[in-house]
Amino acid sequence: MKRHYIKYGWGRMAAFLTGACLLVSLAGCGQAAEEEETLSEVIPVEAQMPVAGTLTLENQFVGTVSPEEAVYVIPMVTAEVLSAEISVGDTVTAGQELCKLNAEAAELQLASAEAQYNSAAAGVKAAEVGYEIAQAQYDSTVAQLDIQNEQTQRQKDLTMYQMQMQIDGINSGIDDINEQLADLEENKKDAKKQRDNLSKAKKNANEYVKQAQAAYQAALAAVTALEPANYQDKLTLISLPPFNGSEEAYEYALKQAKEQLEAAKAAYEQAQAMAAQASSAYEQVNAGIDSIEDGEEQLRDALSDTYTSKEQTETIKNLTEAQLNINSDKVQDIGKRTAALGVDSAAAQVNSAKVGAAGAKIGIESAEYQLDMYTLTAPIDGIIEAVNVKEHDFASPQTPAFVISNKNTMTVTFGVSEGIRSTLRVGQKIEVDRNGKFYDAVITEIGSMIDQSTGLFMIKSCVSTPDDSLLTGSSVKVTAQTYSQADAILIPYDAVYYDNSQPYVYVVQDGFAKRKDVETGIFDEEMITVLDGLSTEDVLITSWSANLREGAEVSVQMKRDEKEDAGETAGEE
Repeated sequence: MKRHYIKYGWGRMAAFLTGACLLVSLAGCGQAAEEEETLSEVIPVEAQMPVAGTLTLENQFVGTVSPEEAVYVIPMVTAEVLSAEISVGDTVTAGQELCKLNAEAAELQLASAEAQYNSAAAGVKAAEVGYEIAQAQYDSTVAQLDIQNEQTQRQKDLTMYQMQMQIDGINSGIDDINEQLADLEENKKDAKKQRDNLSKAKKNANEYVKQAQAAYQAALAAVTALEPANYQDKLTLISLPPFNGSEEAYEYALKQAKEQLEAAKAAYEQAQAMAAQASSAYEQVNAGIDSIEDGEEQLRDALSDTYTSKEQTETIKNLTEAQLNINSDKVQDIGKRTAALGVDSAAAQVNSAKVGAAGAKIGIESAEYQLDMYTLTAPIDGIIEAVNVKEHDFASPQTPAFVISNKNTMTVTFGVSEGIRSTLRVGQKIEVDRNGKFYDAVITEIGSMIDQSTGLFMIKSCVSTPDDSLLTGSSVKVTAQTYSQADAILIPYDAVYYDNSQPYVYVVQDGFAKRKDVETGIFDEEMITVLDGLSTEDVLITSWSANLREGAEVSVQMKRDEKEDAGETAGEE
């Protein structure tokens, strides 16, 4: 690669050396007068005005051609090749079959997976039938519980009715006593009328005794019916409706019957007491007016006791009603939850069966995927670059069966130094030369790591309109614009002199040569940029003369620079 930091013109150097030898020769011959005369002559020079512009350098590199897209078709299994009719150079399309391998084992695996799936699917159907049965059983249980609840409600209503009857009877007794008291108070003088009233009360009391006695006997019969003579009869009783084998329901019913018996007994005893009181009152009326006051006192005592009995009965009624409601709710809740557990269990079995079927389905998909491995297809459109299989040989994952390249777009890769890498950019246009045929390309990737084999950074470019000349692996010449300097003063390269590495130029000032030290930048074979020390108003001496020096008188012939109009030039580094 050419350097562009310091460059000397050989023609100017030769002339300089010739002039120097001439001066030394003249001095050695003692011709001082002639030398002084020569130096005092007017020196003819060519000059031009510096121009402002941009200098861009180009570099050339060696690149390697490769397809932008190339794939290796690698078998995923080791198997015998049954057919392979694709050859090198054939054009294939994506999805086209390249060769077929012996897939007997994969086909057997697929058949086994399908059998497992069919079995799992049957299990799902069986589980769904079981779920439907469990749901039906749940519905039946709920219906039975609802019936039992209705029966329990009826029993509760009956119990509440009976207890209300007791309360009503007590209220009736209260009314009678109050009536008797009123009669005694109002009709003390009319004993006969009072006697008739007491006779009526006595009759009512006796009737109430009969009712209470009947209720007591009915309650006693209910308890007797629920308390069989032996344990075996008890078990037989529990097994019958309404208990249906529930000992808890039986015990509860027995308890309720005993409570009703106690209540009926109390009511019967109360009725007998009321009858006795009425009879006593009747006798007292017969005994005379004097005993009416005693009867009134007894009636008031009886009235107080009756109110107490009423309060107790109402309390018992409320407690019984609350207890019946609580027990009924618990039985309903427990029964329904138990039935729901069966439905949940059946649903879990359905889900488990579906999971198994899904797993079996995955097994089929896996087997189908495995079977697909035994048919090699082209993953892209392209040209077959290499074929490494043939019929009846064994294909293996260790060796690519086919190499396919898509040559619609070709890639040119070349290496550059770190300094040049920093001047390139993605999307930059470059030129590719293959045996004198040129192609336009664009940089697509700039490497960020040094290639260990070359010590360079690898640059990739894309040729979008390749042809058959760009063969895979062939070498090409790449030309790219690299260094560039804008808004600089451009002058001919040969117009710059150097004094101990200090660049300087001569300009014309009032007819004499004047040295100007300058700061230079990049250059090519013809032009160099001046960054400081020179302006476009200066008249730059561009020709060389052995007598040119600071203060020398010059005769100027202006020269128009060929690149002045363009203000920009390009050359090789």
